[in-house]
Amino acid sequence: MIRKALVAVVAALVLPAGPAGPAGAAFAASPAPVWQPRGETVRGEPSTADAPQLTAGVLYQDTLPPGEGARHYAVQLDAKSSAYLAVFALPEPGAEVAFGDGIDLSLESTDGTRCDSDYRAFSGDGAARPLGTWVKRTIGADEQCQEAHAYVLSVTRKSAGTSDPAPWPLQIRLTTEPGLVAGATPGPAASAGTRTPVPASGTARGTVGGTDFAGAAKLGPGVWKDQVPPGQTRFYEVPVEWGRQAWVDAEFANAQVTNAGGFAGSGVRVEVYNPRWGFVGGATGAYSGKQTSVTATTGKVAYANRWESDDRVSAARFAGPYYVAVTVHRDVADFVRGAVPVTLRVGLEGQAQSAPRYDGDPTADLGLPGENGPGGESALRTAGFASLGAGTTLLLWLAVWVVSARRRAGG
Repeated sequence: MIRKALVAVVAALVLPAGPAGPAGAAFAASPAPVWQPRGETVRGEPSTADAPQLTAGVLYQDTLPPGEGARHYAVQLDAKSSAYLAVFALPEPGAEVAFGDGIDLSLESTDGTRCDSDYRAFSGDGAARPLGTWVKRTIGADEQCQEAHAYVLSVTRKSAGTSDPAPWPLQIRLTTEPGLVAGATPGPAASAGTRTPVPASGTARGTVGGTDFAGAAKLGPGVWKDQVPPGQTRFYEVPVEWGRQAWVDAEFANAQVTNAGGFAGSGVRVEVYNPRWGFVGGATGAYSGKQTSVTATTGKVAYANRWESDDRVSAARFAGPYYVAVTVHRDVADFVRGAVPVTLRVGLEGQAQSAPRYDGDPTADLGLPGENGPGGESALRTAGFASLGAGTTLLLWLAVWVVSARRRAGG
């Protein structure tokens, strides 16, 4: 009897509800998993005097409402290590944004000297997606901000009055990089290259893109297949060695068209970020439900790239995991049914080279919580179990109660 009761409870837990039941309808309507900020909660302050201290290697999260001016965070930097501050804004996917909406970053010394700044906007999309950029203090490259000193990161949200006013979750990451040992030569810089190689060929392997960098699906050279729903972004990780360059050709296949006149000018997008989440570059393409492709590159990785003026070259200054973000615009749902099939052709060029002689471990603070799992799997698993909710808890309690009651009766 106990066994039968437990079987009934387990069946109720694991079998999907029928289509006619309201519980089944609620489960089917649950939103797709998206990047949820993780890490230690911090609150940036309007006054630099109250700015909370950020520590290298710790992942932080905050929120950024519109119209509140800059949020400030304090960092203490030494005179030997380069420092990188990456910030991602994570609005609700597909939320309304204007052309110039975005995030503005600035890194300054407490004496007011500006070390670096950057601004990234959603541009002509009209729909939100994960949007990130970085500011940096590079040892040996900048004429200013070389001292061991207190510095301030400022983050400002730009939003038009017509945009969605909901607060934007923020993901904030500070990492440091040791300098080279005395007498070490960094070697020459490497241009990004203008030639697009022949896309990789062969049998495609299935993959599931992650919802963030930590859960990014790991891809090597070859052909990979996935699906990206309209309004969603999927992340993939491609390891790139010193001296090498990765190319990613994203082919968006024809889909089931529901409106023959449908068209999205920025319907598909591919972006590339470096191991410290710095934006490298990207490309967009129009989509009407017919086959199209977009190509992006990591750039050729070289230590001396950091001293180049071209941002795309300068960002390719580390070996390690480069991240590819693939987005399908929300408007594609107006004329396409379901997710868009995507084929990713990944190729590596160049001769692998020895790493520069660092005076320390350059990967010491690059770890991320949950990054060892298969791309997207942990997030999907979490969403699946969370959706079982209170009903699951009740059924589990009933199972325990039945077993306990039988044991008491037997005693």
